[in-house]
Amino acid sequence: MDNYLLMKYSKEAEELSKKLGWKRTFFVDRDFIFIQTDSKKVLLGEIRKAGNKIIILEPKSEEILRLALEKSDVDIVVGLEKLHQKDSLHFVRSGLDQVLCKIATDNDKIIAFSLNDILHAKDRAKILARIAFNQKLCKKYKVKTIVSCFAKKKEEIISAISSFPR
Repeated sequence: MDNYLLMKYSKEAEELSKKLGWKRTFFVDRDFIFIQTDSKKVLLGEIRKAGNKIIILEPKSEEILRLALEKSDVDIVVGLEKLHQKDSLHFVRSGLDQVLCKIATDNDKIIAFSLNDILHAKDRAKILARIAFNQKLCKKYKVKTIVSCFAKKKEEIISAISSFPR
């Protein structure tokens, strides 16, 4: 499994990641770019600057998520569980649905699940329920998924979880 770290390259962090069971470690700005936005203009501008790096997006709105999945060069989408503040009375608002899953499959996009989001969640149960729901949808609609740390500091790097359902 690949580990994506939201920190500058560090030999120490790379070795720690390898010790904790991650096969490859990627660092922001060196191997990939990480975009957090709710603006179409910012998203498209950052994508143009990316060159041949992997593009990871954490969308801040449903419109940006749809744009990223349908019409952009974004490779990986992460943080869908944080799109909605509250769940519906009758269902989990996980940020993903069957239409978005079909679009992601057709356009060869990857949905990522962040261990750092779970680590720092105020309401961990809600985040875990949303991740579980998204995982089921991704499996049903054959969307590619990854699990990674997305750690911002060396202390946040978590071991690879081999038992996470795929």
